[in-house]
Amino acid sequence: MSRRDPLAETLAHLSAARANPHAPGAVETLRRALADRSNLVVARAAEIVAEWELAEAAPDLMAAFDRFMIDPARRDPTCAAKIALAEALLRLDAGDAEHFRRGLGHIQPEPVWGGTQDTAAPLRAICAVGLARANPPDVLLDLAGLLADPEADARAGAARAIAAAGRPGGAALLWFKVRAGDVEVGPLAECFAGLLALEPERAVAFVGGYLEADSAALAEAAALALGRSGLAAAAPLLRDAWQTAGDPGRRQPFLRALALLGDEAAFAFLLELVASGPAGDARDALAALAVIDDRRLRRKIDRAAAGLGARD
Repeated sequence: MSRRDPLAETLAHLSAARANPHAPGAVETLRRALADRSNLVVARAAEIVAEWELAEAAPDLMAAFDRFMIDPARRDPTCAAKIALAEALLRLDAGDAEHFRRGLGHIQPEPVWGGTQDTAAPLRAICAVGLARANPPDVLLDLAGLLADPEADARAGAARAIAAAGRPGGAALLWFKVRAGDVEVGPLAECFAGLLALEPERAVAFVGGYLEADSAALAEAAALALGRSGLAAAAPLLRDAWQTAGDPGRRQPFLRALALLGDEAAFAFLLELVASGPAGDARDALAALAVIDDRRLRRKIDRAAAGLGARD
């Protein structure tokens, strides 16, 4: 006879409850699960609370978060519960500045082969955005410090949060961070996106300057940030970068960014490239246009693609 596994059974019950938030006792089951000793049970319950947007469970989320901040490495290895709880609070637009500030400052080194690893970086990133939404008067001081965090995930979260805060001075922090550089591209990509949201007129040219960066990954990050910005002024910069790129392997991100832009002139340029450009460029443009799902535009793309097939 196999032995019972209470943890597995509890997780299975939660998974079953997830399918029907209106079932009798479902909410009470979740709230009891948030008080469980197991970090995995609490993490699963928090995910369901977030999915259901169960606002009345916010006090239970905060109480569980406080509980797992005590002896955290033993009670919540890998920060599984704290991360799920913070994400749920963020989803519910609940939690207060103090809770998010505690998470923002939390470091949790855990043993790994050959040393230790800080498992709390994703938590700090989530809490940075939560703190930005809570918007205490000194929020930029907290977020500026996180821009210098040892972990790239946390630095990227700081950049996202600075943009979300929308405070005067936020763009200057991101501008400085880009100029100072980073060993990872991820934080700089978030800085690009934040700058384009906070200072669109000045940031287009600034971010566009990185389209010719020595690092292909950094140039791609700049291109995609420009594409996702939806700013029409980015289109000529992306077209020029595509036309002047010496390495064929670096050209595709510029076309993909043009497709993401949602700009009529950018779309017309890509469509013309499919219809009458050299075969290699036409195929690259067609691949870039795959991100577009508008039916009217898809018909135009399909007609141009049919012509490309005939040319091949």
